[in-house]
Amino acid sequence: MINYLYDSLTSFRTVFSRDKTWLIFVMIVLGFIGSTEMVGVSSFCRFWLLEIPGYHTLNHFFRSSAWTLNELLNHWFFFVSSSGLCMTSQGRIVTLGDHTVLSRDGRKMPGVVTLHQDSDTQSKPSYFRGQCWGALAAVTGVAPHMFALPLMLQMHQGYQHLGKENNDNVPTMGECMVDMALFFALRTNQPSLLVLDAFFSTKTVFNRAKTIYSLTLQQPLVEIIVRAKKNYVAYFQADPKDYKGSGCYAKYGEKVHLMEIFDHQSCFATVEARIYNKVETIKLYHLDLLWQPLRTTLRFVFAETSHGRIVLMCSNVSQDPLAAIELYCLRVRIETMFDMLKNVIHAFQCHFWSKGMPKHSRKPRRNSELITPKPKNLQAIQRCWDATEGFVNIGAITLGLLQLVATLFSTEIWHQYEGFLKTRSREIPSERTTKNVLAGLLMRDFLNVAPSAIMRKIRSTILKGKIEDKIFRDSNVWTRKAA
Repeated sequence: MINYLYDSLTSFRTVFSRDKTWLIFVMIVLGFIGSTEMVGVSSFCRFWLLEIPGYHTLNHFFRSSAWTLNELLNHWFFFVSSSGLCMTSQGRIVTLGDHTVLSRDGRKMPGVVTLHQDSDTQSKPSYFRGQCWGALAAVTGVAPHMFALPLMLQMHQGYQHLGKENNDNVPTMGECMVDMALFFALRTNQPSLLVLDAFFSTKTVFNRAKTIYSLTLQQPLVEIIVRAKKNYVAYFQADPKDYKGSGCYAKYGEKVHLMEIFDHQSCFATVEARIYNKVETIKLYHLDLLWQPLRTTLRFVFAETSHGRIVLMCSNVSQDPLAAIELYCLRVRIETMFDMLKNVIHAFQCHFWSKGMPKHSRKPRRNSELITPKPKNLQAIQRCWDATEGFVNIGAITLGLLQLVATLFSTEIWHQYEGFLKTRSREIPSERTTKNVLAGLLMRDFLNVAPSAIMRKIRSTILKGKIEDKIFRDSNVWTRKAA
């Protein structure tokens, strides 16, 4: 189990130009796993017992030119796709996409904008200052115990801080999500199926997915399954036989309000499906209709479940309707992934800022009032932006490794887990349980007289002799943590 983690981190050596840079990356990943608290780079220093020079070394890593985020993600994509645990549908890797928002009080952090969020909790404001993150995840694991394994995360608002506020080519949030799926499919050379919520049921999302075509499949490289909004309408294909007169015959036939299809219950078939991880009997129907914004035919899937009525829009007209509704119900896994990133890994607890950023107002203001930085400061702000995304994505890689370990070594994890659980909700342990077990193993390896090769390199190259002496002087602290 611990050797699998070390071997996985060893495979990332080719991403970094220097051995020391790779070791710092390993320290950060292991720090995410072993640290009992996470408030940024300082937590890594506390975990590894580093002092001021170590803090500057770790802080410099995220702005270093010895590695690039794209190369790191390329290797991560290859590692995940070759694991054999990715769920596929009709030969396509199933991916999930969604956004999450985080409140930020930093006045010189890039990507901080005014955000709106509806909530039933009165303690949450409707408008606040923060960052909007888009996430792409792959469905992995063994059914029915599936994970949403994070592939990459990006900030999808605040491009004014990079000097792009007057550029008409700035993509929308939906287009950014599709670009992430295209980036993954191109780097792995494998087609993917992107499952999205109703927020993404727009013309630009479907058009963006069709921009890259696979000659091997004779289909777009990325296909879309998205939930339709309740007020959407579609059209039957007009019958040329009904044409009378001169000129071009009509393309659109009878208009259909999608939610009114449920009034015709005789058309629906009764089938069994796994809806939100529970097998139940549902009513299912599908139609191939023209959607006017695209001026093309989409497959509409209508399902009546115990959770209500669901209408899906599929870019592939040959999509199996039963598979479509089951895949859409897996989308809830990405919400669990966000919870793990925020509350277990604490991947968003970074505090990078730039002196060249104009000061934000902590009060919610119109985003149109954002001040564009001076041109001479754009390069430094871009590095700060990249450092923030680098920190979050390394945290996402850490969560992905925990999910892979949990799937492959579930029996060993339960055998070594010494915490209290009233009941086990499933056979495969959660990311939190896996993190607790691996954290204890890491501490034992760190204090071992003959540690593993990676830990020996960290102790000799990064920590060095004088810091090693401090570790053994304070070994009682580590012993208490391991206990």
